[in-house]
Amino acid sequence: MEDVLVSVGVLASVVTVCQLLRHTTRELLWPRRHSGGRQSCPRPKALLLEVAGELLSTLQLCVCTHELRLLGRSGLLGWIPGLAFTYTITIVHLATFDGATCNPLSCLEQFFSGQSNGQVTASKMLVQFGAASIARQLSEMVWAMDLSDLHWHRRLHQSECTSALNTTIGQGLVAEFFCAFALRAALFRFQCLEQTHKIHAVAAMITFLVIAAGDLTGAVFNPALAYSITFNCTGNTYLEYCFVYWLGPFMGAMTAILLFGTKSAPCTSADTDVQEAKEKRA
Repeated sequence: MEDVLVSVGVLASVVTVCQLLRHTTRELLWPRRHSGGRQSCPRPKALLLEVAGELLSTLQLCVCTHELRLLGRSGLLGWIPGLAFTYTITIVHLATFDGATCNPLSCLEQFFSGQSNGQVTASKMLVQFGAASIARQLSEMVWAMDLSDLHWHRRLHQSECTSALNTTIGQGLVAEFFCAFALRAALFRFQCLEQTHKIHAVAAMITFLVIAAGDLTGAVFNPALAYSITFNCTGNTYLEYCFVYWLGPFMGAMTAILLFGTKSAPCTSADTDVQEAKEKRA
């Protein structure tokens, strides 16, 4: 139980530090007026704020996933508590990311739909993979502090990082394809929900996908996250990892966009007004 509490403390600390950094960055680049509202943010600073948000949020996602994966593989959590952890941390991520996607597939979707230009898309994807790489090193540094027996054991067996891919390459690609397809299709259905309801719906969907495909590929369906948690592990080649964790989710997401992106029902004006009012209050 002590190891579990230490891991929970690590997760809470990571989220808190990243949230403080996000707040500090926002205040520096987009300061408030004396009246309490925010002044208009120049486009260069707005883009810099977006990229910084992607960096910090992707870092938070990857470090927390490293810790959860370590905890899950230890067997200290049962099946139901493990799913509860997944659901809870997903809600925390969605509530704190402040618009960041933390997923190169979402950046590509915005680019193909004309919502973002090539330079911004490339910048976001670059910082996402950069944060994924940094997160791997930060996790190793945290484990090297021997805060718990679990961390001590992981430090002694650093070379035993095993792949999350527990099936054939073809089946792994199919699993990641359908996970990315299902999530992207669900997001189109959830787009008009209230933010609070949407967060819980997305968290429930991700938890379901972890149940369905977690034993096969880890149910990652995020190229940057996969690069952080499994690309340096033994068991498969780099090309095989790219095939499963990059090509599979890309094909799944693009298929969902082609099938549902142009057919998704637009939000009503009332829904839009409510969302805009909430954003202004924020």
